[in-house]
Amino acid sequence: MKTEPKYYFKKINELPFLEIFETENIWKILNERDKFFLQFNESNIKGHVSETVYLEGIIIIEKGAKILNGSTIKGPVYIGKNSIIGPNAYIREKTIIGNNCKIGSGEIKGSIIMNNARVDHFGYIGDSILGDSSHIGAGVVTTNLRFDNKNLKENIRKYGLVLGDNSQLGSNVTTLPGTFVGPDSWVYPGVVLKEFVPVSSIVKYKPNYSIVEKNK
Repeated sequence: MKTEPKYYFKKINELPFLEIFETENIWKILNERDKFFLQFNESNIKGHVSETVYLEGIIIIEKGAKILNGSTIKGPVYIGKNSIIGPNAYIREKTIIGNNCKIGSGEIKGSIIMNNARVDHFGYIGDSILGDSSHIGAGVVTTNLRFDNKNLKENIRKYGLVLGDNSQLGSNVTTLPGTFVGPDSWVYPGVVLKEFVPVSSIVKYKPNYSIVEKNK
């Protein structure tokens, strides 16, 4: 398994939160995520927030961002320039969203969403890192906790998906805790994914089925 951030992410220098990735081991990035929020003492909302949005805690929303009706944001949360959130999104604590992202009606918790990423539909993204221009299909779930409740690694209890730049997950994909997908990869709909997928890979799932004529 590759653990160097530069293997997965080539556009780190374009991020408004570059300091998070100044580590040699990708397992440490979520700890850096937590440190990122220490610089904010109060909310700073420069973008547009619709009337029926619920905000709680420290929330940073940059210029050009739009939070659409019915969405809930519980800080600390950072949302970059020109990103669109909702309608009916649920953005939970310690989530960082970059510039020009699109987040639909799903739930995102404790995750880092890099510039130009799209999570257009319903689903759950937990304690995960999505690369630049990555795309998540409808119904995707990134599980972040082992079924037996044990640590993934020493002192790491929760960690979801690492998805490299320009990679795509099809609808109804489920990723097990600590799944790493290299850049420029495709994962077909319905796959239950675990462990490591190298750069420029295709993961296919083709169940057998039959079509028969109905009894008349």
